[in-house]
Amino acid sequence: MASSVHLRIRKLPTGLGSYPRVLFTKRPPVTEVAEPQEFHAQVSGVVLSAKSVQSYSEVCGFRDGVPATYPHVLSMPLHLQIFACSDFPLRPMGLIHLSNWIEKLAELRPGMRLDVHVAARNYQNTDAGLAFDMATEISSDGQPVWRETCVFLSRWPESADRPASRPPRPPKAPKDSAVLAEFDVTRRVAWDYARVSRDFNPIHLSDRAARYFGLRGCISHGMWSLARSLAQEPRPVIPDGARIETQFLTPVQLPARVAIKDWSADGQRRRALCDVRTGRVHMYAYWPEPTADA
Repeated sequence: MASSVHLRIRKLPTGLGSYPRVLFTKRPPVTEVAEPQEFHAQVSGVVLSAKSVQSYSEVCGFRDGVPATYPHVLSMPLHLQIFACSDFPLRPMGLIHLSNWIEKLAELRPGMRLDVHVAARNYQNTDAGLAFDMATEISSDGQPVWRETCVFLSRWPESADRPASRPPRPPKAPKDSAVLAEFDVTRRVAWDYARVSRDFNPIHLSDRAARYFGLRGCISHGMWSLARSLAQEPRPVIPDGARIETQFLTPVQLPARVAIKDWSADGQRRRALCDVRTGRVHMYAYWPEPTADA
């Protein structure tokens, strides 16, 4: 098994300094990647900033408290540190965020000092490409308070061995689902979220860059879609310790008009961001329905 790479970081970086290396470091073809290393990045004593939480909440639509999705953006600079590492074998700009899960284990409060650990690991060959986990654990005073695992995919190139195939059509929300909101998603939203999340991936901000990476034009941030859906009133009741699982199915091509829909199925509460015209689901999240004792 390949050895692990451990990045020692004394202070949480801004993230912007990593982008030149993320964008321009040469990587081998994904077909040549064998036994990729685990990558770890860790920083201690990060203060949970009330100002940063407020800015994030305003962009995503939250009204109070620390949103369950906020620690994702707190850990984003460590994701970028790993992607910028010269030994990281995959092309970051070609990665597809397939899914993720979040566990909020305890109440998060501004002013808390947090230790953040991020690891790229669990590489798996799939029919579509090489997938891996970007796992994050955040702790305070030695106790875990938040966890997340993002699943990313680096696609195989098209070839005679792997011919291009049409992806399945995304599902639609049930006809009896409640429509909680309907609104436009614009380029302004993408820029606002980039500023508060430190995610300046150009596929979200520039049509030209997005087309270079095989898209029709710029797309919204997937994690904004999740956050905006969870922020929509009535705010869902998600107990501490419950796992919020998310599937990202189709990108939101900007500009777009979307709806947030809500329904229950199989003991789970579900929320989806859907295309208003077609009804197809861009993203949906689900978690266990709260019990009578919750």
